[in-house]
Amino acid sequence: MRTLIDRPTTVLAALCALLAASACKKSEEVRPVGETAAAEPATVAAPGDVGTLTTGQREWEALLDSLRANADRDSAATARRLQSAAASVRREAAEANDSARAALTRSADELDSLGASIARGTKRTAASLDSAFARLEYSESLSRLVTATEAWAKHQRARAGEELQAAADNFDRAATDANVKLDATATKAAADARDKAKRLREGGEVTEADFRKTAAELEKQVRRVGARITRTS
Repeated sequence: MRTLIDRPTTVLAALCALLAASACKKSEEVRPVGETAAAEPATVAAPGDVGTLTTGQREWEALLDSLRANADRDSAATARRLQSAAASVRREAAEANDSARAALTRSADELDSLGASIARGTKRTAASLDSAFARLEYSESLSRLVTATEAWAKHQRARAGEELQAAADNFDRAATDANVKLDATATKAAADARDKAKRLREGGEVTEADFRKTAAELEKQVRRVGARITRTS
């Protein structure tokens, strides 16, 4: 009787040991996946990741820059680039806040309209293209200022710096496209914005009062340039 009882007991013990070993192995295999999944949000939410907004802006700025030299020589290519730029602006507008979305959508509509008219054979002057581009850069600059302020409020200092830098860059492009010469006050506003942006990106000290004063002054100068952009199309 002892032998008959001991044999099942031995088998059962071995089976339990096997199951325990298997469970441990599975636990070791699953744990790294869980750890990787937990680490991914930190990468996605990393400060300074400007995401689709910057991607969209790079797309349409590259398209607009590329068509300037060939606008008179290849109307079909110019029309295609304008329409592609409009599509990129719309993708960016979809991610923007309400006020920026409306302004960027208007610019996308204008680029589409220009592209369609050129495709029909209508001649457009360089000035009409430049004024359309200037309005887009103007809208982009204001949009970036809003995003910089939102990032600051969320304590995303590096992101705020990147957005402030982009706002200053778009401001300069808007003035260039509109053929507006920046005065000393406007030049200083852009320089101050770039200085604060650099400090924020590098983890330097910028007080809330300094940040808000810099953003407000840049916005004032952006709107001054915006008021001088003429509609020639």
